[in-house]
Amino acid sequence: MGEFPWWFHSAWSFTLQLFLAIAVLYGVVGLGALPGLIPLLICCLLNVPFARILQKCQSEIMIAQDERLRFTSEILNSMKIIKFQSWEEKFMNLTESRRDKEFKWLSEAQFKKAYGTVLYWMSPIIISYVIFFGCALFKSAPLNASTIFTVLATLRSMGEPFKMIPEALSAMIQVNVSFDRIEKFLLDDEQKKDDVTRISMQKSDRSVKIQEGNFSWDPELTIPTLRNVNLEVKWGQKIAVCRSVGAGKSSLLYAIHGEIQKISGTVNIYGSIAYVSQNSWIQSGTIRENILCGKPMDKARYDKAVNACALDKASIVLTRVI
Repeated sequence: MGEFPWWFHSAWSFTLQLFLAIAVLYGVVGLGALPGLIPLLICCLLNVPFARILQKCQSEIMIAQDERLRFTSEILNSMKIIKFQSWEEKFMNLTESRRDKEFKWLSEAQFKKAYGTVLYWMSPIIISYVIFFGCALFKSAPLNASTIFTVLATLRSMGEPFKMIPEALSAMIQVNVSFDRIEKFLLDDEQKKDDVTRISMQKSDRSVKIQEGNFSWDPELTIPTLRNVNLEVKWGQKIAVCRSVGAGKSSLLYAIHGEIQKISGTVNIYGSIAYVSQNSWIQSGTIRENILCGKPMDKARYDKAVNACALDKASIVLTRVI
């Protein structure tokens, strides 16, 4: 966005330069310049699909980049556990897979820019041939040294606009994508501070109490993410929430923390939340995949770990400290 003013003024100035060059050609060779407008128009129209493709590539690059950065941050936050469990190679492969996805769109964008470079170098040659052919056909101007050198010099001055206009369009597309992302962020619903009521610990023996709570990540959805939640946690009580992947375990913790919009109901927090931890570095999948994490299967050790952690009756275990 910082370079947006420069590219904006470059776009209109190079366009003006292109039209002035066309006017000079018409003034020098007359009707002979008209056939040259056909390949010129074709070259300009070819920039339109290139611009659309570049816009798609740029959007996918930013999506893949966000995913890679978010995943890398989660790994760095959980580096102590990863090192302790010797999972470095597993998570390195996962990071590289996300990097490969980002590289795929980066390479595609660069290949498309290469097409624009080829168009930049070929268009003056093609247009000059057509103009000279038009001069010979209409006999609008003598093909002497002054005419030829003037036409070539003018076409040479048109080369820079042909090169920079696609670059300016690409920069404008990137700016447009950036503005859309910032606009979407700024127009998101503000987090309501009164979704969670905080009460002094001295007034109750409870820690958390939710009554008829309905919560949703997207208020426009007809079905809330969490429905009819009734939860009461006593002080010092330990609770495990066990359900399948996607059942809403993390959303429940976000609801207690006030980070998901409350549609109805009450949420009371007695005292203060000292620490909220989400094991987001654990990959979604079966218990076996999460326990082994790429290591070879040892049936005896695996059964021992499952029995020790009481995992034989739960599909997944999610830990939090409040």
